This record gives sequence, structure tokens and C-alpha cells, in this order.
Amino acid sequence: MSLLFARHTRLVQTVWLARNVHVSGVQPVGRKSRKEIGKYKQHQAAERKVRAEIYKEEDQAYGMEEVPEFEYNDHHTFGHMLLESVRDVRKYARQTKYELPTLAEHARPFRLPPSQNILQFERSFTMGEKYLAQDRKVVLRVKVAKLGLKGAELRKFVLLAGVRYTPETDELRMSESREITSLLNKKRLADTLVELIAEAKKQDDTFADVPVDFSYREFKPKPRVPRRWLSEQEQTRLKNKAQSKAQAKPTEVQS
Repeated sequence: MSLLFARHTRLVQTVWLARNVHVSGVQPVGRKSRKEIGKYKQHQAAERKVRAEIYKEEDQAYGMEEVPEFEYNDHHTFGHMLLESVRDVRKYARQTKYELPTLAEHARPFRLPPSQNILQFERSFTMGEKYLAQDRKVVLRVKVAKLGLKGAELRKFVLLAGVRYTPETDELRMSESREITSLLNKKRLADTLVELIAEAKKQDDTFADVPVDFSYREFKPKPRVPRRWLSEQEQTRLKNKAQSKAQAKPTEVQS
């Protein structure tokens, strides 16, 4: 029994020693191997020396102990910020004076778009920024009366457009921002409008049994300032605006 216990103890000690031996602890034997180990130790020592110098320079640059005392001969932080803003203003002033006149050579007279261009595309652009999500969005506006739809086709088009149609101004408004660029979103809007017009012109199903509902345009009346409180110029302007709206009547859609 004691012999078996001794053999078991030796086996357990051998396994424990094998588990605790690391590869880094085993050193090769021989002259060549010793030279390689010496070179490696020298390389490690040189690296430690370089790191110590770098850390010392960083401590000198950012350490509060190395900062000299303030002798009250310089601006504070907000003063330097103010000077930086003045430099920016002067920079753009120089560009306005010397560079802006050179752009007159590339100027072209403004011309109104032809009457055939009935689509209006709107997009935003942020100066100095690229690939912003809000810059990808494109908005399409078009007067439905200029699409050449009448009768059942116009009624079906209004039904397909849904809440994107504004009956007060007879305007269709659609927006798109799913594509990665504004040009692709513009192309997608144009294709969608073409598909809507083509679908409205189909005679297989005119949706005659579906009523046109503009309940989504019903808003609570907002309190307005009485006109007698306004100046004479403001009253004249509002009167002219109301007359112009009365002349431009929206397209009538049969419900």
C-alpha cells in the first residue's frame, strides 16, 4: 500500500512540474544560442532606453512641474480665441477684396427656366461637410395641373398620391433620402413620378368606388391678429395676396 502511494505521489509531482514549465523559461544550449540571447538582451535594453527618453520628453512637455510661472505678459485662453476669430474675419475680408472680383469673369446672366420644366427639386448643402445624412434628402414639388391629367386620370392620381397632395395649392410634394447620394434620390423621385402618372392613366381600375378624402388637411384655426391692428401697408399687402390667391384657383377634383 505504501509503495502504491509513493508511485502515485511521484506521478502527481511530475504532472504538476510539466504544467508549470513555460516555453520562455527553456533556454537553448550552445555558443550560437548564447550569442543570439545576448543580442536579444542588448536590443531589449536599447528599446527600454529609447522608451525612457520618450516618456521623459512627454513628462517635460505635459508635466505641470516643468511649466514656467506666468509673468502676466500674454493673453489668456479667451484672448487667443478672440484673436483667432479676428484672423478668420481678416482672411475672408482679403478673399472678398482680391479673389471675389476675379469671379466676375465666370458670371452668367440669370435666365428663367423654360415653361417645360415643371419639376422643382430642393436639397440642402452643408459647407465644409461631406456625406451628411440631411444632405442626401431631395424634395420634389410639382403642380398637378401641369401634368396633363384630366377627369378620372386626375382623380386616380390624387388617390395614389395620398397625403403628399395639397389641395389648397394643387401641389404634389414627395421626398426621398434612401439612396447614398442626392443625385440617386433625385433620379428615384423622377422615376416614382413617372410610375404614378403611368398608373393613373391605366383604365383597368379607376377606383371609382373609393372616395377622395382630404380630412388629413383639416387643421384647427389659428388665432390671427385683427387687420385693424395692422398698419396700412400691411393691410394693402394682405389684400393683394388674397386677390392673387383668388385668381389662381386650384384644380377641381371630383370626389
